[in-house]
Amino acid sequence: MDLSLQEYVKGHGYELLFYDNRGTDKEAFANHDCKVIGIGSYLDDHEKKKAIYHEIGHKEHTSRQYELNRELCELQADRNMIHHLLKEELSYLDNVNEFNYARFMEKYKLKTIADEKMVIDEYYTLIG
Repeated sequence: MDLSLQEYVKGHGYELLFYDNRGTDKEAFANHDCKVIGIGSYLDDHEKKKAIYHEIGHKEHTSRQYELNRELCELQADRNMIHHLLKEELSYLDNVNEFNYARFMEKYKLKTIADEKMVIDEYYTLIG
């Protein structure tokens, strides 16, 4: 696990735990009351990174908000994930204009129209 990713989690005041996710459909979880993020230890590095950024994206959501508007909360968490993945990806490029959003989406297995829209929006937000 990338040390900077662990620092990112700690910077938000959370503890990162890994658990055996074999045989479960739950790849990650967050307990915001206890400030714990659990990540399946059998996920590949890209999936772990996606899960961490996504779960931190729920940081400001209350259980009541989530109950009333789950879809919006999930989209906000996905946007947080995409923002941080994209920020990292752009840091590797000498010229941010060479960014290919289709390859980025393929790399991180982002498949929905909503994902595509968020990738494009976040790209333009990040490059100014």
